[in-house]
Order: sequence, then C-alpha cells, then structure tokens
Amino acid sequence: MLRGKNTLTTGVMIIMSFLCTIAQAQETAAHGKEGGGKGYFMLGGNIIDIKSLNSKLESKGYSKFSDNFISFGGGGHGIIGKVIIGGEGHTLIGEETTSGSYKSSIEAGYGFFNVGYLIYTTGVINVYPILGLGGGGMSVKIIEKGTPSFDEVLDNPMDNSKKSVELSTGGFLLNLAFGADYLLKFGGDEKGGGGLVFGLRIGYTFAPAKGDWEMDGIDISGGPDVGITGPYVRLMIGGGGFGKE
Repeated sequence: MLRGKNTLTTGVMIIMSFLCTIAQAQETAAHGKEGGGKGYFMLGGNIIDIKSLNSKLESKGYSKFSDNFISFGGGGHGIIGKVIIGGEGHTLIGEETTSGSYKSSIEAGYGFFNVGYLIYTTGVINVYPILGLGGGGMSVKIIEKGTPSFDEVLDNPMDNSKKSVELSTGGFLLNLAFGADYLLKFGGDEKGGGGLVFGLRIGYTFAPAKGDWEMDGIDISGGPDVGITGPYVRLMIGGGGFGKE
C-alpha cells in the first residue's frame, strides 16, 4: 500500500543520507578539503492544495480534510565549494475524519534529489536556496467503522475485505526551498570541524502534472485533479562537519 511504501522509503532515505553525509563530513574535515556534509532529521508542517479532493468528498456526503499536514522525514547533503548536492524524503500525515458509518484518513509522501548554492557561509553558518527534482504520492483510505472479530473475518473473508478501500495518486514533483543551518562544533579549529547541526527549511512543492487515481493497481477514472502542491516549514537537527584549506 502507499502508506507502507512512503514510510519505508522515507526511513531508508533518512538512514542512508545521514550515514553517508556524516562520513563525508568527517573525511572532509579531517583532510582539510574545501567542503563538508550534513545529515539531519526534519519535522514540520506542510499545506497541500486539496480543494478539488474535498469538493468531490463533500459531494458524496464525506467530511472534508484539513489542508494542514504534519511532516516528518530527513535527508542530507554534501558541500563542494559552494555547491550543495543532496537528497531528502518525507511522510505527510493528515487528519482523520468521520462521516456517518465511515472513517477517512489521508497521507502523502515524497522524495527529492536536491541541488543548491551557498549564498552566505562562515563555515558554521550556511544560507542557501535549493532546487529539488523527485516524485511522490497521496492516498485516501475509507474504512467502515466497527472492528470485526477474528472469527468473522475467517468465516467470510471476502465480505470483510470490502470494509475498507484505499485510493492513491502520484507523480513528478518539484521542490523550491530556502534553507539555513548552524553547526555547533565539537572540537576542530577555524579550518574545520564536526558537531551538531540545527537548521530551518522553508519551501514549496509543486506538481506540474497531476497523476491518475488508482485502487489496488486498477486505474480509476473521474478522480479530482490533485497533486502535492503547497508550502512547508521544517526544523532540522542532525550532525555534520566542514573543512577548508
């Protein structure tokens, strides 16, 4: 399901980005090269334009979703001179709603390959714009309220399988962001060092082309024209380092 894929992809990207960029940062700082690397966890909020989805839901008697999502994920980046290259992944959790005998939930997720440029740096303080290319997906799950017993599921598995449905869509995404971070050094000197990273990322994701909806791998026609488009704000915490001649 999309929910599981989003969570797994985000987790793998967080771990790999964190480990790779920390290793790169330590090597760079140790050898005194100009550059560095950072890996970090990110937590914040994301607003997604889901007006067309809410209109479709309300027309069928369902409660609309809030366009505010909780965002968690992570990533990392390396710095070569003033060029930034990295990646990130996030899971977006929306609210649950209740409509009569049904409960609905919404979730999204995406990942990006990012390229940026340092417009201001002191080594420990970096400020930079970022352009990201990637993709993501969104899922809406509708569940009939009431929990069946284990025996009921075994007695009539096909009937119980119809008590929930998940609709999903996805596609190509762009990420435009502005970031700033601070390195709290532990050891090192003015030419380099490593430590904890604290930062802020403000940005906007945009879906230039909306994907089709599907259910259990089957295309669904007539779905709302929705993409993961909207602004976000995230706090960053992690580790990294820098080095320079």
